[in-house]
Amino acid sequence: MGLVITREEALMAGHCPNSLIHREMETKDISEAIKPLFEGRQPDNLFIFGDPGTGKTAVITQILKGLERKSSRVKLIYVNCWQHSTRMAIYSLIVRALGEMMPRRGLARDEVFDRIIELMEKEGTRILLVLDDVDGLFFHGEAHLLCDIERAGKGKPFFGSICISNNGNLMASKGVGSEVRFSQLEFKHYNLAELEDILEQRAIMGLAPGSWGKEVIEACAEKMAARKSNVRNGLDLLWRAAKNAEKVGRAEITLEDVKATDKCNSFGAVGQLEGHSAIPQVKLSDEEQVIFEIVKTGPKSSTDLYLAFSRKLKRSKRQIRNYLHELEAKKVLNIQTIDGGSPLLNTRMIQLANL
Repeated sequence: MGLVITREEALMAGHCPNSLIHREMETKDISEAIKPLFEGRQPDNLFIFGDPGTGKTAVITQILKGLERKSSRVKLIYVNCWQHSTRMAIYSLIVRALGEMMPRRGLARDEVFDRIIELMEKEGTRILLVLDDVDGLFFHGEAHLLCDIERAGKGKPFFGSICISNNGNLMASKGVGSEVRFSQLEFKHYNLAELEDILEQRAIMGLAPGSWGKEVIEACAEKMAARKSNVRNGLDLLWRAAKNAEKVGRAEITLEDVKATDKCNSFGAVGQLEGHSAIPQVKLSDEEQVIFEIVKTGPKSSTDLYLAFSRKLKRSKRQIRNYLHELEAKKVLNIQTIDGGSPLLNTRMIQLANL
């Protein structure tokens, strides 16, 4: 059997290479915005937005890695707001980062936040708070956190915040922009040449030498660019083409592998939901479109949905849960927990909204 894939994680969307190409300008802009926090001055709060797969989280992850040892007085706290979707949950993460334990007795949110400010002032600590998928806070009615940290310290540089979302209109639509100062930074889609460079970088990292050619990279990139798709789906197409070659015992990926894989696992471009008048007309990412196509045939249990999704795209359960939360927030899906008699036996039923 031909060996094509030598380092599978390098072909996964969640993998962050040491060197991120074609995001140098965005990296510089973010670094300049947060630099004042490390100098004891107030940084710019950033709202970073762009479609899925445009490198937002990857760039932030790389920047945070580079800042880990820069200053012991600045704590770096990364939060996925679908996993930690309340102010108290995020305050708990901050308290832990400050080396404290949350008291056993229940405390009001204001008490906890006052304690955080007290600790920060005592130790001279500052915090860079990265709120990824910040939509989760808005969905759960907890966006007031942004106002809390904006007002903290009465003008002292206690917090810097970076909010990340796929929705560029999020802050304006929720009216937060009038209360909290944010500089906006858009991550635009990669062009064809950039997609080719990125896929080639990952191919060098994850595929056996001689197992792929330039024409394979170009074919994957062209298919994604034609659909206004993203790096995630380009990587997935390359990975599936490599799997197809291995399956038939070849040690080299051909254009036929790309065509066969693409034909069986086509991706929908980011677009509008059509033919379902009960569902809001909203933009869907490629992953959300896959979920929509699965659920539109009828309600699905979470287990059945995970299995069906995995046949189309390789994503972790955590990522799939995030996509489901996004679709629920967009009022595309209804998700209902079915009591199984105990938490371990509970399941979730997922169906299209208003159906």
